[in-house]
Amino acid sequence: MRAIAIAASSCVVVAACSSTQHPAVPEPVPVSSSSSSDAVQQYLNAVNALCGRLEQKIIALNGGQFDIPLKDFLAQLAQHTKLRDDFDRQLAAIVVSPAAAAKAQALADYIAFANKLDAARLRAARQGAAAYQREIHAEQKSAASDPSIAALDTAGFSQSCTAR
Repeated sequence: MRAIAIAASSCVVVAACSSTQHPAVPEPVPVSSSSSSDAVQQYLNAVNALCGRLEQKIIALNGGQFDIPLKDFLAQLAQHTKLRDDFDRQLAAIVVSPAAAAKAQALADYIAFANKLDAARLRAARQGAAAYQREIHAEQKSAASDPSIAALDTAGFSQSCTAR
């Protein structure tokens, strides 16, 4: 209500100060698509920078390998979980403009896929080396073809975002 009162007061002041040649109510200013595309690009830049930092930390942790021995997987699990949680917390702090909502959804879809892989790998690891190796093999065959990865790329995210 206060905003409406302020806006109404502003219109009265503008009308009082205007000459008869100018309209009392200013014409609407069109929202330029460049401002929305700028917001989308800012979102992509922020997320891609975050992904790049995560990728570097993952490389430092395990050499960036997808297939690591079970004992290494278990030894690195706490550090990996912390990196993932820190990433998710920082990602949540990035502002998503309405124009970037579809891109954010593509990333959310990929993260849901990655979380399923993480959970399946952890379940398999708890069942032993053979189950863990079967899971790794299954992931190598199917993970790269998941539609969420293609959508991530199409949305403009860096390949480093697959480190999540």
